[in-house]
Amino acid sequence: MRNLIAIFCVALAFACNMESDQSSEGTMMNNDSDMPTAQMVSDTEAVTDAAVVEMSMAFQMAYINNNFDEAMSFMSDDFTTTVYNSNGTALMDQTEDQITSGSNNGWNFDEFVMSNHRVVRSVDNTTMVVTFDADGSLSFDEGDKNVPYSTRASQVWVETASGWKLMHSHWSPKAESAGIPAAE
Repeated sequence: MRNLIAIFCVALAFACNMESDQSSEGTMMNNDSDMPTAQMVSDTEAVTDAAVVEMSMAFQMAYINNNFDEAMSFMSDDFTTTVYNSNGTALMDQTEDQITSGSNNGWNFDEFVMSNHRVVRSVDNTTMVVTFDADGSLSFDEGDKNVPYSTRASQVWVETASGWKLMHSHWSPKAESAGIPAAE
Protein backbone atom coordinates (compact mmCIF):
# COMPACT_ATOMS: atom_id res chain seq x y z
CA MET A 1 0.00 0.00 0.00
CA ARG A 2 2.87 2.38 0.84
CA ASN A 3 4.37 1.72 -2.59
CA LEU A 4 1.07 2.56 -4.26
CA ILE A 5 0.82 5.82 -2.33
CA ALA A 6 4.43 6.66 -3.17
CA ILE A 7 3.84 5.96 -6.87
CA PHE A 8 0.69 8.10 -6.80
CA CYS A 9 2.57 10.97 -5.13
CA VAL A 10 5.40 10.78 -7.68
CA ALA A 11 2.90 10.72 -10.56
CA LEU A 12 1.01 13.68 -9.11
CA ALA A 13 4.22 15.64 -8.60
CA PHE A 14 5.28 14.87 -12.17
CA ALA A 15 1.90 15.96 -13.53
CA CYS A 16 2.03 19.20 -11.54
CA ASN A 17 5.48 19.95 -12.96
CA MET A 18 4.09 19.64 -16.49
CA GLU A 19 1.71 22.55 -15.96
CA SER A 20 1.52 25.28 -18.50
CA ASP A 21 3.09 28.58 -17.66
CA GLN A 22 1.22 31.62 -18.88
CA SER A 23 3.05 34.82 -18.19
CA SER A 24 1.20 37.89 -19.22
CA GLU A 25 2.10 41.47 -19.39
CA GLY A 26 0.39 43.51 -16.72
CA THR A 27 -3.21 44.03 -17.66
CA MET A 28 -5.04 47.08 -16.43
CA MET A 29 -8.62 46.31 -15.63
CA ASN A 30 -11.12 48.61 -17.32
CA ASN A 31 -14.68 48.64 -18.51
CA ASP A 32 -14.02 47.18 -21.96
CA SER A 33 -16.69 44.74 -23.02
CA ASP A 34 -14.31 42.59 -25.08
CA MET A 35 -13.58 40.28 -22.16
CA PRO A 36 -14.77 36.70 -22.69
CA THR A 37 -17.79 35.19 -21.01
CA ALA A 38 -17.78 31.78 -19.41
CA GLN A 39 -19.84 30.41 -22.29
CA MET A 40 -17.14 31.42 -24.80
CA VAL A 41 -14.65 29.06 -23.17
CA SER A 42 -16.87 26.17 -22.13
CA ASP A 43 -15.27 23.44 -24.26
CA THR A 44 -12.62 21.77 -22.07
CA GLU A 45 -10.50 20.49 -24.93
CA ALA A 46 -10.43 23.89 -26.59
CA VAL A 47 -9.69 25.93 -23.47
CA THR A 48 -6.19 27.35 -23.64
CA ASP A 49 -4.20 28.82 -20.80
CA ALA A 50 -4.68 32.23 -22.41
CA ALA A 51 -8.46 31.72 -22.37
CA VAL A 52 -8.35 30.77 -18.69
CA VAL A 53 -6.35 33.91 -17.91
CA GLU A 54 -8.94 35.96 -19.84
CA MET A 55 -11.74 34.35 -17.80
CA SER A 56 -9.87 35.17 -14.61
CA MET A 57 -9.45 38.80 -15.63
CA ALA A 58 -13.07 39.09 -16.83
CA PHE A 59 -14.37 37.76 -13.52
CA GLN A 60 -12.22 40.25 -11.57
CA MET A 61 -13.41 43.10 -13.80
CA ALA A 62 -17.05 42.17 -13.14
CA TYR A 63 -16.32 41.84 -9.41
CA ILE A 64 -14.53 45.20 -9.16
CA ASN A 65 -17.33 46.91 -11.10
CA ASN A 66 -19.98 45.27 -8.90
CA ASN A 67 -21.54 43.62 -11.97
CA PHE A 68 -23.20 40.56 -10.44
CA ASP A 69 -24.77 39.33 -13.69
CA GLU A 70 -21.38 39.23 -15.44
CA ALA A 71 -19.65 37.76 -12.36
CA MET A 72 -22.37 35.10 -12.15
CA SER A 73 -21.53 33.94 -15.67
CA PHE A 74 -18.27 32.63 -14.14
CA MET A 75 -19.98 31.09 -11.09
CA SER A 76 -22.05 27.91 -10.81
CA ASP A 77 -25.53 27.28 -9.48
CA ASP A 78 -24.24 23.85 -8.42
CA PHE A 79 -21.81 25.11 -5.75
CA THR A 80 -20.96 28.26 -3.82
CA THR A 81 -18.03 30.36 -4.97
CA THR A 82 -15.95 31.48 -1.99
CA VAL A 83 -13.18 33.99 -1.37
CA TYR A 84 -10.57 34.81 1.23
CA ASN A 85 -9.94 38.54 0.71
CA SER A 86 -6.56 40.18 1.17
CA ASN A 87 -7.67 41.96 4.35
CA GLY A 88 -7.59 38.79 6.46
CA THR A 89 -11.35 38.52 6.95
CA ALA A 90 -13.13 35.19 7.30
CA LEU A 91 -14.09 33.07 4.31
CA MET A 92 -16.93 34.72 2.39
CA ASP A 93 -19.48 33.41 -0.08
CA GLN A 94 -19.64 35.35 -3.34
CA THR A 95 -23.29 36.39 -3.17
CA GLU A 96 -25.19 39.01 -5.12
CA ASP A 97 -25.24 41.28 -2.09
CA GLN A 98 -21.50 40.83 -1.46
CA ILE A 99 -20.61 41.59 -5.07
CA THR A 100 -23.03 44.46 -5.71
CA SER A 101 -22.37 46.25 -2.41
CA GLY A 102 -18.64 46.49 -3.06
CA SER A 103 -18.84 50.14 -4.08
CA ASN A 104 -20.44 51.00 -0.73
CA ASN A 105 -17.34 50.12 1.25
CA GLY A 106 -15.87 53.65 1.38
CA TRP A 107 -13.04 53.08 -1.10
CA ASN A 108 -12.49 52.32 -4.80
CA PHE A 109 -9.64 51.09 -6.96
CA ASP A 110 -7.81 53.81 -8.88
CA GLU A 111 -5.77 51.21 -10.69
CA PHE A 112 -5.86 47.40 -10.69
CA VAL A 113 -3.29 45.50 -12.76
CA MET A 114 -3.14 41.70 -12.97
CA SER A 115 0.15 40.14 -14.11
CA ASN A 116 2.41 37.08 -13.96
CA HIS A 117 -0.39 34.58 -14.56
CA ARG A 118 0.33 30.90 -14.24
CA VAL A 119 -2.14 28.12 -15.01
CA VAL A 120 -1.79 24.66 -13.46
CA ARG A 121 -4.14 21.87 -14.57
CA SER A 122 -5.19 18.69 -12.82
CA VAL A 123 -4.17 15.44 -14.47
CA ASP A 124 -7.73 14.81 -15.66
CA ASN A 125 -8.02 18.43 -16.92
CA THR A 126 -11.19 19.15 -14.91
CA THR A 127 -9.64 21.57 -12.40
CA MET A 128 -7.30 24.49 -12.95
CA VAL A 129 -5.53 26.80 -10.54
CA VAL A 130 -4.66 30.27 -11.79
CA THR A 131 -2.09 32.26 -9.81
CA PHE A 132 -1.19 35.90 -10.44
CA ASP A 133 -0.11 39.20 -8.94
CA ALA A 134 -2.43 42.18 -8.59
CA ASP A 135 -1.03 45.66 -8.08
CA GLY A 136 -2.43 49.14 -8.17
CA SER A 137 -3.85 51.74 -5.86
CA LEU A 138 -7.08 52.65 -4.15
CA SER A 139 -8.60 55.81 -2.75
CA PHE A 140 -10.87 56.32 0.20
CA ASP A 141 -14.06 58.36 -0.15
CA GLU A 142 -13.07 60.32 2.93
CA GLY A 143 -9.33 60.18 3.29
CA ASP A 144 -6.16 59.04 1.59
CA LYS A 145 -5.90 58.83 -2.18
CA ASN A 146 -3.76 56.56 -4.38
CA VAL A 147 -2.86 54.18 -1.55
CA PRO A 148 -0.61 51.38 -2.94
CA TYR A 149 -2.20 47.95 -3.29
CA SER A 150 -0.14 44.81 -3.91
CA THR A 151 -1.33 41.21 -3.56
CA ARG A 152 -0.84 37.75 -4.93
CA ALA A 153 -3.85 35.61 -5.68
CA SER A 154 -4.99 32.16 -6.67
CA GLN A 155 -8.25 30.99 -8.18
CA VAL A 156 -9.61 27.45 -8.46
CA TRP A 157 -11.62 26.82 -11.64
CA VAL A 158 -13.61 23.61 -12.20
CA GLU A 159 -15.21 22.20 -15.30
CA THR A 160 -18.99 21.94 -15.10
CA ALA A 161 -21.70 20.97 -17.58
CA SER A 162 -22.10 24.70 -18.31
CA GLY A 163 -18.42 25.52 -18.75
CA TRP A 164 -15.51 26.50 -16.52
CA LYS A 165 -16.63 28.04 -13.22
CA LEU A 166 -14.77 29.73 -10.40
CA MET A 167 -14.98 27.77 -7.16
CA HIS A 168 -12.62 29.70 -4.87
CA SER A 169 -10.25 32.68 -4.75
CA HIS A 170 -7.58 33.46 -2.21
CA TRP A 171 -5.87 36.86 -1.96
CA SER A 172 -2.85 37.69 0.21
CA PRO A 173 -0.93 40.94 0.53
CA LYS A 174 2.65 40.73 -0.66
CA ALA A 175 5.36 41.19 1.97
CA GLU A 176 5.50 44.77 3.21
CA SER A 177 2.32 45.58 1.26
CA ALA A 178 -1.36 46.00 1.91
CA GLY A 179 -4.47 44.34 0.55
CA ILE A 180 -7.98 45.76 0.56
CA PRO A 181 -9.12 47.57 3.71
CA ALA A 182 -11.11 45.64 6.29
CA ALA A 183 -14.67 46.83 6.89
CA GLU A 184 -15.02 48.77 10.09
